[in-house]
Amino acid sequence: METLTTRALTNQLADDLAWLEQHARAQHEQGRSAGLLRLTAALVRNCLGPFLDGQPPSPLHVVVVGGAGAGKSTVSNMLAGSVAAEANPQAGFTRHPIAYTSATGPISWAAHLGFLGPLTRLTQPGPSSLDEDVYQVRRVPADPTSYDLLTDFVVWDCPDMTTWAAAEYVPRLIEAAGLADVIVYVASDERYNDEVPTQFLRMLLQTGKPVVCVLMKMKEADVPALVAHFHKEVIGGMGELGRGVLGVLAIPHLTHEQLADPIKHAGKYRIPLLNQVAVLGNPALTARKRTIAGACRFLTRHQDALFAVARQDMQALDTWQGLVEAGRLELEGRYFREYLMSEQFRGFDDALVRLVQLLDFPGAGQLVSGTLYVIRTPFRLIAGLVGKAVTRPQAPTRPEGPILEDALNGWVDLLRKEAARRAGEHPLWAHINEGFQSGLAQQAREQFAAHYRNYQTQLAQEVDQTARAIYERLQQRPVLLNSLRTSKLALDAAAIGGAIVAGGIGWHDLILVPLAASVTQGLVHVFGQQFVNQEREATRQRQQHIMHQSLARPLAEWLVKWPSTGGSAFERLQLALRRLPAAVKEMEARVRQAAMAMHEPARA
Repeated sequence: METLTTRALTNQLADDLAWLEQHARAQHEQGRSAGLLRLTAALVRNCLGPFLDGQPPSPLHVVVVGGAGAGKSTVSNMLAGSVAAEANPQAGFTRHPIAYTSATGPISWAAHLGFLGPLTRLTQPGPSSLDEDVYQVRRVPADPTSYDLLTDFVVWDCPDMTTWAAAEYVPRLIEAAGLADVIVYVASDERYNDEVPTQFLRMLLQTGKPVVCVLMKMKEADVPALVAHFHKEVIGGMGELGRGVLGVLAIPHLTHEQLADPIKHAGKYRIPLLNQVAVLGNPALTARKRTIAGACRFLTRHQDALFAVARQDMQALDTWQGLVEAGRLELEGRYFREYLMSEQFRGFDDALVRLVQLLDFPGAGQLVSGTLYVIRTPFRLIAGLVGKAVTRPQAPTRPEGPILEDALNGWVDLLRKEAARRAGEHPLWAHINEGFQSGLAQQAREQFAAHYRNYQTQLAQEVDQTARAIYERLQQRPVLLNSLRTSKLALDAAAIGGAIVAGGIGWHDLILVPLAASVTQGLVHVFGQQFVNQEREATRQRQQHIMHQSLARPLAEWLVKWPSTGGSAFERLQLALRRLPAAVKEMEARVRQAAMAMHEPARA
């Protein structure tokens, strides 16, 4: 791939992943794949790109996620040390990511190119329930009586984990989760083992981000049993991934007073949570490097899963390609059977005559050749009459053009019928079927006609050059030519002399001498015929190859590519699939190089 700047590489990779995400969301039951693609793009936009662009490690980002009604906003308030988040018993109240940061701290972390992808920042404060592709930043005054986590972290309160197919909340949640250095996963007593949030948790653990789980809304007496069950059923069910859960904390039902002032009245639950998060962010450089390494591993290890969203599309394209190829093979086979097998290439008959004539001596030798020609006349005439009597007249062959036209029509009809039959199977077939209804068949014939002109030019040159080469190559080798002439003359002399010696001189020589001269000439003609026929057959094979190279294959390539041209979705799909592997490899190499460079000052 061409060498891109870091920003260009980040944008291209994120854009291709985002396009695949939208492609996945348009397909039935591809919601989980869409979520995976969104998370991958978010890691590229919010972790890897900024890292390569020199973003400092501080502040770190702690992202609070969880299912509907789990208590995420309550946990966000505890982390922020203020009632900044609008805790509401209504499930799904928070509908876009909200960042809580120090009242005095910088917010340059939100300024890098591509931050949070398609989410735009609200310029004015808005309610948490605003259902748009936005995010907002809320500054929180520090409480001097308590540890202020916002000095080192930005706390993100996120929308619910609802279903993979949700086109509103979930992409916003995943975008913010890609930004995280630490994830706080919140689950309530009633729904701590819900399937969808647990699947989200599994996916987030695959990024290598450390996770702190907070169980909410249970009775105090039920805490030990619930924590133990969560460890066994949820974390234990994730195998090796479960090691990424570095703490499970429990916060029972809180009173109104505790919810109103978590610093003063909920310290016994808040302080362990703060400590857990603070430890995971100390030192900040180590925490950020952990985030980057995890994002890079996730990107490189999940390529097959990322491409799975296009598996059905690629299968449809492969099937289309197979049909086109079958049509091409049938066209070439029909052309060979109906035209080439019976085509005699008349220029080779003329070449045979020239070749035999070339074996006669020039100049004075023409007198000898003429004499022999006269001697052979009786038997030559008799042989001609016998040949006409026993040889069946050759049936006229169909011209090349109509045969090719019929074969092309059969090819196009095959593709049209298959596209119509499969139109309901996949959008690709519907797209091709629409193409046939709007002129694709005519376009194919125009392509064929354009290639046919080039084919005829090449073919005429091939046949003419090969036929002439039969005798021209011999003319260019005078030593060999004279040797053959001498041998032929010697053979004629030996045959005639042998006939005279065998029968003596008498009237029978009028029969034997012409017969002997005709036999030698026949032998020369037979050998010449064999050589010319070999060249004729080689030309037939070369013509089939020229037809394949100049006519059938170019049209087949055009037909195969047609669904992926003209700005179609399949053109964009193939562009993304073609660029992604190289871009992922290049991104990994640059991240590794940048990470190694970060060690150099410490070694010095």
